[in-house]
Amino acid sequence: MAQTLVKKVRRNPVLTFGVTGGGFGLLFVLAAPIRGWLAGRGFTLPTGSLWLLVVGGFLGGSLLAWLLWELLGGERSSVRGTVTGALVGLLALPVPFYLIEIALVVTGENLFEPLPEASPVVRLLSDLLLFLLTPLLLGAIGLIPTYGGTIILGALVGYLLARD
Repeated sequence: MAQTLVKKVRRNPVLTFGVTGGGFGLLFVLAAPIRGWLAGRGFTLPTGSLWLLVVGGFLGGSLLAWLLWELLGGERSSVRGTVTGALVGLLALPVPFYLIEIALVVTGENLFEPLPEASPVVRLLSDLLLFLLTPLLLGAIGLIPTYGGTIILGALVGYLLARD
């Protein structure tokens, strides 16, 4: 039975990376409430926006595995699998921040301060550049509180999926 599960997991790297990313996001979101509960302060669920980290972890892991796993030949060797998995773990980190930005735009929030006395074209280009680069920066900074865990976990999953 364990052999069958391993075969199914290896045949679905996209789903495997997605579930791993979502699970990591869930653990990250629930870490503070669990510590509070263990300290005797009770268990309180995180706010709604933090759940976007879980959804983003699932989507980021899935999307990047879909894009990179076969492209980089992750299944060909354990080294390629490890490197591809680490890359998925690194690049998946900004995805939740893109979701948060999109959610803010949908709710009508102004994401960035407009440049004073700038033309509409310059404002549009500035907002577009900030929209694209801010999640990348936040993703890089996100490596600090996760202690690089997304990269390590991605590399481990990639290794396990590729090994013989």
